Amino acid sequence: MIGELWRQEAIKLLSQKYPYLLMAVTVLLPVVRMLVLALTPPRSSLDVVSGPQLWAEGMEWSLRVMVFVVLVVGAMAFSQEFSLGTARTVLMLPVSRTAWLTAKLLWVAALTWSLLLACCALYAAIVAATVGWGDVAREGLVIYAAGTFWWHISLSIGLTAVFLLPVCAFALVLGLHFNSSGAAVGVAVLLGIVLESVSGLLDAGRYVFLFHLHRPVALVGKLGRGLPFTWETELTLGLATTLTWFALLMLWGWVRLVRMDITT
Repeated sequence: MIGELWRQEAIKLLSQKYPYLLMAVTVLLPVVRMLVLALTPPRSSLDVVSGPQLWAEGMEWSLRVMVFVVLVVGAMAFSQEFSLGTARTVLMLPVSRTAWLTAKLLWVAALTWSLLLACCALYAAIVAATVGWGDVAREGLVIYAAGTFWWHISLSIGLTAVFLLPVCAFALVLGLHFNSSGAAVGVAVLLGIVLESVSGLLDAGRYVFLFHLHRPVALVGKLGRGLPFTWETELTLGLATTLTWFALLMLWGWVRLVRMDITT
């Protein structure tokens, strides 16, 4: 049943135009930044941009945009059902609300991860076509040989995919609280800005799930500058914070959906 609901979610979303525009902006906007960095002549040997450094720059920019895209798409996943009245039709079928919520989450997460992988692949191709995936060297000294940093990039993408989970859950919670699609989108964008601002506060911000979102990609950027890629204690805190927020937000969404009177 969840698989069929997931398929219906895919058909409903991909039959609309706005997701393609949002995804195109997410993928293509950082390309400009990458091309500027790659094609600008370095002033000294210290200013030479390496492949991992350029890739990380593009990924960090795309993640900033991706947060808002996920919040908008995820919020509309439920708010459109309420505004169009299709929520009542769905629940007239032999479908539990838990299965419906699970299908929504799986679809938003799958779309988010597909967008993440698309950015990863495109930016890797841009690096290969511009600065190349050669050795990471500083002043003639090879620090990381070509090809040795792919494991670090794979780990970075895996961690980022996990760190995006509470963003997906938060988007669904917003959609459950606003029956109007316009209101859901507006609140999603506003709260996205607020969360990014709060996550910049060093003391309280480290317990906000967005605070750790860029950390895995930033480690690849450090590797590209010749610094060691090491597992930091902040990554452990980030994983714990992320999974805790994800569980709390999904519980919040489930309680909200179960207690809603949709059929009247």
